[in-house]
Amino acid sequence: MVLATKKLLETAGHEVEIFGMQDPRNIFQNEYFTKLVDYEAKGFWAHLNAGLRAIYNKEAKNKFAQLVDSFQPDIIHFHNIYHQLSTSLLDVVKEKKLKAVMTLHDYKLISPNYNLFHHGKIQEECAGGKYYQCVLHNCLENFGRSWLGTIEAYYSAGKYQNTIKKFISPSNFLRDKFIANGFGKDNIVVINNPFAKNVGEAKANGKYVLFAGRLTKEKGADLLLKVAEQLPKIKFKIVGDGPLANSLRQEKQAKNLINVELTGYQQGEELDNLYLNAEMVVAPSVWYENAPLSVLEGMGAGKIVLGSEIGGIPEILPTEFLFKPGDVLGIVEKIKFWHEKSVEEKQEAGERLLAIVRERFGEEKYLEKILQIYKEILNF
Repeated sequence: MVLATKKLLETAGHEVEIFGMQDPRNIFQNEYFTKLVDYEAKGFWAHLNAGLRAIYNKEAKNKFAQLVDSFQPDIIHFHNIYHQLSTSLLDVVKEKKLKAVMTLHDYKLISPNYNLFHHGKIQEECAGGKYYQCVLHNCLENFGRSWLGTIEAYYSAGKYQNTIKKFISPSNFLRDKFIANGFGKDNIVVINNPFAKNVGEAKANGKYVLFAGRLTKEKGADLLLKVAEQLPKIKFKIVGDGPLANSLRQEKQAKNLINVELTGYQQGEELDNLYLNAEMVVAPSVWYENAPLSVLEGMGAGKIVLGSEIGGIPEILPTEFLFKPGDVLGIVEKIKFWHEKSVEEKQEAGERLLAIVRERFGEEKYLEKILQIYKEILNF
């Protein structure tokens, strides 16, 4: 989203610079990027240092201040600055009397647990200022991280709302959750994420059911093999990496699921081709999804996309493409229903979803709304 927004703004004649954290996986980086904060580092002191930097990263503040002095921006557009960069960046905005907006991608600003999901189910007990519940319920599924997450939440409480002029939510669902947990309704505007690729034509020529995303419980990755087991004549491709990768491989082998292929992490042209050659795309999330890119990717490829009726997904997909979250039988029946349709019916469905992407998630519409917010803030 950061890179897509940068590209759109530059195409419209604006100058854009990015600030972030150094990482060997970065596809963009500049001299101002702060040092890597490695949460996987071994040892007590390494973990403690990473935790303290999540609460307040002085190096990030200094580097960000240098970039601001050099670039002299009219407006700052934040995305996920917590953890690696921290609220120290907000102090730069205040000290230099700058104006800032922020795009919300998850629930971190209302809860130490950014996805409101832990121990296998949705949990909201530590949202809305009751951050101490994070320790009591171990909501980060690691007591050390739960303590640090709680401290970080209390430390940063109010800092975002006191500094950010306007919050941008990609879904109505996320906006409503923030308002229900203390955010002012006039400070949050809904702007759909853009589908930042060339939209082609729908083609009902796919050969498999595709899942693309992080292999985690909240994404419903553990449901996929259960679904595939009941549909042995339908091929499945599971694309991505994550905590469940090894257990999925072991389960596939133990059950001899020859109709399942685990491709690992894919990106770029390889990932695009996986979408283009799919019969349908499935997003079986069981957490409060905001605006999942995998759904837009599938729709933009002109494919049938099936998703859980949860979070912001129902705002994107029509009812006939939805199933109840966590309902393996429901997912099986929905896949069978569309798999057995004629080529013409699949083509028509793909075209309908493609039309939604063109109408609601176009880059031009996103750019227009973003610039409108910038102008409002600059004239505030």
